[in-house]
Amino acid sequence: MRPVFKSRDKAAIDEQQRRYYWGLTPYERLALAVRLNQQAQAIYAANPANPPLTTDGGQVLKSAAPIPRRGR
Repeated sequence: MRPVFKSRDKAAIDEQQRRYYWGLTPYERLALAVRLNQQAQAIYAANPANPPLTTDGGQVLKSAAPIPRRGR
């Protein structure tokens, strides 16, 4: 489970996250990168307006049709 950093200072949180990430082993950092990539693919695939992802390792730079946000 990932740690949760709490502070009122964003710079302090950024520094704690940076220290945590670089404190991981190379294999743990690789596993984290794979998990983040899988989450990004799931978010992209959740929008039906996007074309399907290629399985040949092609890169998607941005959504083809962004989901409109609600006004506040």
